[in-house]
Formats: sequence, C-alpha cells, structure tokens
Amino acid sequence: MIADKSSSSKDKTEHVSLFSTQPPIFILPMHLSLEELDEIEGRLIDYGGRLTYDIAEAGLVLGKVGRVKRAALELRTRGVWTEELIPSSTPKSIGGGGEPPLKRRRTDQYDGINDVPVEIIDLSTESEGEDGATNQHDPSKQQIAEKKAEAIENSITVLKLEWLDTSITSGRCVSQDPFVVYRGRKIPSPPTTVSENKQDLLKQKSNQIIQRAKEDAGVPTPRAPPPDHIHARRSKEPPDRSSQHPRPTLYRKTTSEHEMDESNAPSQPDWVRDQVIFACLRSAPLHPPNEDFILQLVKIRRIRELTIDKIGVRAYSTAIAALAAYPYPIQRPSEILALPGCNAKIADLFAQFQQHGGCEHTDDDGNVAAADSLEKDPILRVLNSFFQIWGVGAKTAREFYQRGWRDLDDIVEHGWDTLSRVQQIGVKFYEEFQEGIPRAESEGIATVIQDHAARVRAEDANGIECVIVGGYRRGKQVSGDVDVILSHRDDAVTRNLIVDLVASLEAERYITHTLSLHLTSSLREQQTLPFHGDDTRKFDTLDKALVVWQDPHFDATAVEHNDRQVKNPNIHRRVDIIISPWRTVGCAILGWSGDLTFQRDLRRYAKKARFLKFDSSGVRDRGTGRQVDLEEDGETWEEREKLVMEGLGIGWRPPEERCSR
Repeated sequence: MIADKSSSSKDKTEHVSLFSTQPPIFILPMHLSLEELDEIEGRLIDYGGRLTYDIAEAGLVLGKVGRVKRAALELRTRGVWTEELIPSSTPKSIGGGGEPPLKRRRTDQYDGINDVPVEIIDLSTESEGEDGATNQHDPSKQQIAEKKAEAIENSITVLKLEWLDTSITSGRCVSQDPFVVYRGRKIPSPPTTVSENKQDLLKQKSNQIIQRAKEDAGVPTPRAPPPDHIHARRSKEPPDRSSQHPRPTLYRKTTSEHEMDESNAPSQPDWVRDQVIFACLRSAPLHPPNEDFILQLVKIRRIRELTIDKIGVRAYSTAIAALAAYPYPIQRPSEILALPGCNAKIADLFAQFQQHGGCEHTDDDGNVAAADSLEKDPILRVLNSFFQIWGVGAKTAREFYQRGWRDLDDIVEHGWDTLSRVQQIGVKFYEEFQEGIPRAESEGIATVIQDHAARVRAEDANGIECVIVGGYRRGKQVSGDVDVILSHRDDAVTRNLIVDLVASLEAERYITHTLSLHLTSSLREQQTLPFHGDDTRKFDTLDKALVVWQDPHFDATAVEHNDRQVKNPNIHRRVDIIISPWRTVGCAILGWSGDLTFQRDLRRYAKKARFLKFDSSGVRDRGTGRQVDLEEDGETWEEREKLVMEGLGIGWRPPEERCSR
C-alpha cells in the first residue's frame, strides 16, 4: 500500500513537471473554438507548461498550422517580425568569388529549453600562428555563452499542435524536429514603405468617394470612422493620439530587485508557491489590498470586450483574479511575476501605475495610459455607453457605431424601429438601470417575491426558501440588479412556479416588463441538465424570469399631476427571479453567488480535476452521464452549498471571499 502511494506521488510529480523546462508557450487561436482553446491551455497548465497570452515573450508557439509562410504570417499579424533560421551545412563563399568564407564557429547542440540550433558567427581578427596556437584575441567562453543566450532569447519556434498531445501520451517532451513548422529570429518591425503610403492614400480617396455617395443618398454621416483596432480580434490598447511616445518595453526584473525580493518579500500564500491557476481555489475579498490597480485592469478588460478580443478578456480576467486574491499590497512589479496568470505585461502596467502616483505614500490615484483610453478615446467612449444598454453586447454596440449613431438620441431618432423589444426597454430605462440598488431595497424586493410565491402556492412564507444571491451575497453595499433564488422541499411547489409568480407580481404592478421567461427546468421535470459531450455554453438551465421591477406604492398627493393621470415616480430596477428544486438548491446558490471568473474556473476545475459536469441544476459524471448527488445530507441550503463545494474539491469559503472580479 505504501509502495502504491510512493508510485502515485512520483507519477503526479512527473505529470506536473512535464513541460516545466520549456520556454513560455503561446497557443494560436486560429481554427480553434473558444472551448477547444480553453481545453488545450488547461492541459498545458496541468502538465507544468508556462502559458503566456503575450506572443512577444513566447519561445514556443503551438497551433494548427502546417506551412512556413503561414506560420511567419501568423507571427507577423500579431506584431512579431522574424527572419527564418535555416541550419547551415557547409559554409559557402559570399558572392561566389575567390574570397574565403567567413570563419564560423558552430555549435550543433540544441538548447534544452527550446531546441533551437544556435550558430555563432565569429567576425573577430583572430588568426592562427605558425605554431598552431591562437593569439589572445579569442572571445572568452563567457562571451560565447552570452551570445548564445541572446540568440535563444530572440528566437521563436512554431510547432504543430500534435507535439503537445504526443508528449503527454509519451509521458515526456518528445523531440520537436518532426513537428517544427517554422523557426525564426525576432527582428525589429520594418518602417512603412513608399508603396504602403500609396496604398493608404488610395484607401483615403476611396473612403472620400464612398462618403460623398452616402451624403448624396442621405445616409447619416458618421462623426468619426472606427479605427482599424476596432476590427482586430486580438487588438492592442488604442493609441494615445495626444503624443508619440515610444511603445513601453515589457518589465524585466533587475538583480537588485531580486535581492530585495529575497530579503523583504512577505511569505507567499500556498496558491502562489504552487501556481494554482483556478480562481475557485483561492479566497478573494470584496476589497483587496491592490484594489486601485485592479480597477485599472478592469478598464483594460472592458476595452478588450469592446474590441471583441475574447482571448484578451480571459487573459486579463485571470490576472485580475490572481491580484484580487493576493493578500499583500504589491510594492514592486517583480512581485506580480510570481502570481499565476500574471506575466511581464501586467508587471509593466503596474510600473506605469506606480509612476503615476499609484503608491501608498501619495494621495494621487495611479492610472495606466491603456486604461485611460476607455474615457479619453472618443470611439471607445461611445462603444462603452452603448455596451451598458441592457440587451446590447459588444458586437451590437459596434453595429450601432457603424450606423453613425453616437448617443442614445441617435438610436431613438434613427433606429428605434430596428431595435428588439428588450433593447428598447434598455434604452428607455438606461439612466435608471445605471443607479445602484442599496441592500435594504434588495431585501424589500426579495420579501415581496417570497410573499407572492407563498400566495400562489397556498403555502406559508416559511415553506418557500428565499435567498438573495449575486453581488448582494458577496457583500456589496450597492448592486447592479437583484438576483433571488426560490426553492421548496416539495418538487410539486417549484414546478412551473415561475409562471404563476410572474403573473401575480404583474397583476399588482410590481413587474412592469418581463424581459424573458424560461421554463427549461420544469420542461425536463426539474432534473439535472443531461450531459451532452463538452457543450459548455449552457451553465444555467433553471426556470427563471428576467424582469423590470417598480414599487407600485407612492404618495400620489406629493406628485404634481395637473389633473392628469399620476405617473409612478419610483425608480425601475432589474430583477432576476430563479427557481430551483430543493435536491439541487446547493448547486443553484453556488452557481449564482460567485463572480464571473470564479464561476468560469469552478466549471473548468470540476471538469479537469474531477471529470464532472457542473451547472446550477446539478452535477453529472462526464464518463457515465449519471447524476452525482453531492448535497443529499444537507438539512439547510447553507449546508447543501457547503457540501457541494467540498464534494467538488474546492473547499468551503464564504461568498464574501469569492470576489474574483
């Protein structure tokens, strides 16, 4: 038995460290769905690989690519210019004349990190004497080593994705040679050529012609055309038009900082030492020590959302979640490099944050130029305002902008009839939905909902359990909306309850608009969602209603009406009402209580570590498809939620510690 444990521990260590000696690895998203990309990145992390979302710092690039030209193009489109490294054989003379070839000292050994053959060209004036000994101008071994290290750092290798699978199957990093598509040396990007300038001029003239045609046809004139970065899938932060500052270099830790880290650094949490990447395995308070810097990264993440950069959104979400869980105020950028999911780019952003006053000893708020673009860039500012309309996503916001609309008035005047009903409601109550909901008001709304639920089922209020989840449960003093979960120990009470409940609330004018109504749980007899392969799009399939709420009670005598019908002055609120059967109420409450990154990583961890499928309707085994009851022994909903978390292997932590942002 002891031998088995020793063997298992050894296998686990080898499993974790399989790719630990490899350089940072970037996964090309081309020809991969978001789910496939997530699966591949998860496997790489599980086997000790250093995943990076910044291709500029990658030494290896894996992807579904098979041609040299295509690989070089993929690198170039992502801002990495290279020249191909072709291993030389017999040195040839230059120009084919009688000049002797340059003396070369070649090392054929592959580096253990990225297997790139390095060739060092010796241009020194050394010569051999008549006695066969060389003179004193030989470069030292240290200089050679430095040149080799520099060559390795500036090289990049593109491999077929099969290399990852083959290595995992073999239990070791197999030779890269059969999988190499392209090896290159990073070079500076070339300056704009004359031909490119001509193309830009032609493009400008074409745009002018099209613009005049639109004006003749009476099409609304856009005030400013969207820049190219709006259309890029993996765009960078919009440039600052007010200056021509050089692009900041990525942060690199100095020797002095390293010595300071060793002497003054606080004791690292276990999740930092073990490089735990899943946010659901860490405690993140509502107000972490590094909240000011996190708010800057949240703005940059919003820019990624507005530019349809899903990979960038996830990368920043991962970094933000790690910073939110870090229990100490960060003093130096080098501390960030130790956090899982945080790379040199995040460290560089923190350095900018410090330079602009983001320190403990100053009253100034730190800021990052890339984050400032959300308010300063006129295009991003408009897109962000559209994005905050309920029922409008990033793609639709861009469509609105491309139609020439710049504010809500433009939408109402030029496109009201083209909006969906939900979007029209979002525009109508735009300003009211932006106002936060205090905790006391959330509690009052929940009480009304519970009373009406008891009324339509002829039950006392104590029979139906009511839990306020979402931001309220995580401790927020002000929430964007109210999320309420209702449950009852009798399945007959919760079946189709949402229909009768909404009808009752509408009759008494608490609900002014029903945005959507779902009966997916009742239609499958309130059973856990069946498992269908790796379909991760549906993480919530409970009965629910998304509604607009308004308190119908007000003092009519205090409202000026001038003999007209008195209008209710109370503010409109967004409310989500969710119904859960009792046997899986723990899953429902857990699924609606954590921040977005917490919930994403919870499902990923259940899949990768437990081979389970989790959603708010229950848990299923991915191998057999059978339901797994983790909360059977819980008497209360609090106990049931705790049992689910322990059964999934993430351990219990209160909702106030699930604020991963």
